[in-house]
Amino acid sequence: MRARELIFGAVAAVLLAVYGALGMRLLPALSATAVPTPAPSKPVEPVAISLALPGRIAFVLRGDVYVVAGGAYRPATAEGRSIQPALSGDGGSLVFARVETLSGKRIVDGRLVPAELGFTRIVRKPTAGGAEEVVVEGLRTRAQNGLHLVSWYLSPALSPDGKRLALTEDDGNGASDLEVVDLSVPGRRPVTILSEGAQLADAAWSPDGKTIAVTSYNTGTAGLILWPADGKTAPERLRKLPEGDAYRPSFSPDGRWLVYTLRRPEANDIHAFELATGRDVALTSDGRSWNGVLSPDGKWLAYLRADRSTIDLWAMELGGALAPAGGVPKEPKKLTRGEGVDGDSRPAWAN
Repeated sequence: MRARELIFGAVAAVLLAVYGALGMRLLPALSATAVPTPAPSKPVEPVAISLALPGRIAFVLRGDVYVVAGGAYRPATAEGRSIQPALSGDGGSLVFARVETLSGKRIVDGRLVPAELGFTRIVRKPTAGGAEEVVVEGLRTRAQNGLHLVSWYLSPALSPDGKRLALTEDDGNGASDLEVVDLSVPGRRPVTILSEGAQLADAAWSPDGKTIAVTSYNTGTAGLILWPADGKTAPERLRKLPEGDAYRPSFSPDGRWLVYTLRRPEANDIHAFELATGRDVALTSDGRSWNGVLSPDGKWLAYLRADRSTIDLWAMELGGALAPAGGVPKEPKKLTRGEGVDGDSRPAWAN
């Protein structure tokens, strides 16, 4: 899916409150006879899980960010308009995009007409709970004539040291560009624009903070690009990936691998690509899995998987699958209970 499609999907999610259905655009078509099972009630109290997992996992369930920690998952937001969470390296800070709407005006066929404008804010808060802070404001200018200037900021990703924020911006000019915000400066924070006129999504930092992996939709086939965070070196598109659309990259904790989703006709599976050797390993083969991220110790994979019309968060012990000698992943375990996980939001995993 292109970045602009994600944007319009997010707007629809806000207006129609159907976040859980968005991710199905990534999946094989449902059978005409499939009857969706009503989702259980949205959890408002901690829900226990049976696995002992390291660190914290953030994910989105029906428009709110939830965090897996201490043997349970619990809500971290409650307004129903939050998407695309990310965690700081130490797990102490949570950032996410919050979808907003504003009554305004647009020029259509030379006429000024009323319009409902959508935009996002990037919000930061302590993972354990506490006050929220808007670190990037999508309502850039409020105009008296209603022609407000707004932007969609998406794919927020905190650098390993927590001092920089990578994200993509679509200000309505037809592009989705990669930017880095300096969070160490209070007030009006400096922004480094890394691309101009690109179609990028899914920012993810390398463990050394020098590179940002993104999905590129600049050509007919989605692919992965490694973008130097300082903006001084040319970005590199990965050329040795298997045939198909590669998207939603994330780095392994040691920086050796890129975990990504490979989309082929009517199938999504999670792969890992070894940057130094070009070795590619399929971590799932069910055709219904996407949005994978590794645990801080590199031994587990968290990802989304669909069963008919229901999306859940799953975890799987890799069992040495990425070791030099290879191995076989263990049986995956379902963490959520069919409550309606957001398929467009990649989970995040940190200490």
